[in-house]
Amino acid sequence: MLYRLTVIIIAALGCCQAIVAQEVDTIPYFDPEQVLVVEDDTTARAQLEACKMVAGKWIYSKPYVHAQGSSLIGKLGKPIAKSKLKKSLDKAYKKLKIKNRWSSLTLTPDGMWEMRVLGLPLKGNYTYEPHDERLTLRWNGIPLKSHTHRDGKKLYIAFDTDRLLLILHMLSGLSHSQTLKSLSFLSQNFSDVMVGFEMKSQ
Repeated sequence: MLYRLTVIIIAALGCCQAIVAQEVDTIPYFDPEQVLVVEDDTTARAQLEACKMVAGKWIYSKPYVHAQGSSLIGKLGKPIAKSKLKKSLDKAYKKLKIKNRWSSLTLTPDGMWEMRVLGLPLKGNYTYEPHDERLTLRWNGIPLKSHTHRDGKKLYIAFDTDRLLLILHMLSGLSHSQTLKSLSFLSQNFSDVMVGFEMKSQ
């Protein structure tokens, strides 16, 4: 009797193992690395689509002002304050000879940029986030973030004051102190304002 019971238990256990083995064989193989590749590919495609929104060859047209908060622009009224600030920027840009020194900014659909200053190329890669209207140019490991949007054949790029100073230093080829002096009025009342360039398609 004991022998028969032992045989039944062993047979039952063997049957269970066979069922479990069969169930395991039917479970699809999960490859986490493959999932990551799919996600990376989707992200890359999305970024390429975003880059197409701002891609093109752009040349400087005139100063651009983007108000972020309730600074002097809000107190005086945006049209009046913007006009005043643009005039001051225009004088500074002319003093720095930006239009003569800066040939163009090219943004390619595959995320590369080139800026020609005095005939010499500056290059790097960029990313664009359309929901935040944020364009980030990377140059020698330095990220230059800007508020950027396109309207037809025009591209508007605005920087925080410290980033604008770096950009203008690059474009003018002048010492940082001379650039600071030309734009000293920005530190007085325009802390909540981003300033930069209105570009037109070439």
